[in-house]
Amino acid sequence: MLEVINGKNYAEKTAHQAVVVNVGASWCPDCRKIEPIMENLAKTYKGKVEFFKVSFDESQDLKESLGIRKIPTLIFYKNAKEVGERLVEPSSQKPIEDAIKALL
Repeated sequence: MLEVINGKNYAEKTAHQAVVVNVGASWCPDCRKIEPIMENLAKTYKGKVEFFKVSFDESQDLKESLGIRKIPTLIFYKNAKEVGERLVEPSSQKPIEDAIKALL
């Protein structure tokens, strides 16, 4: 299970070399659909990429500051800076994995 982060520890957690943040909610069908994909990718890239979750409902301040409008939204960071394009409502593993490979 991916570690859930919030506004208090977001900057610290995204300061690693390569990070993927999944913003979603338990009530969201598309979020539940990509959950096993994210878990699998976290295992595949363990030691190379850090994976975290942000609760859309419980982190209102963070959701607002990140400008999240649709979920799931995946945000990619390298050395504390957002890189590449955000993936909004991804439905399969390939675009997610392609974005992860671009981080490395």
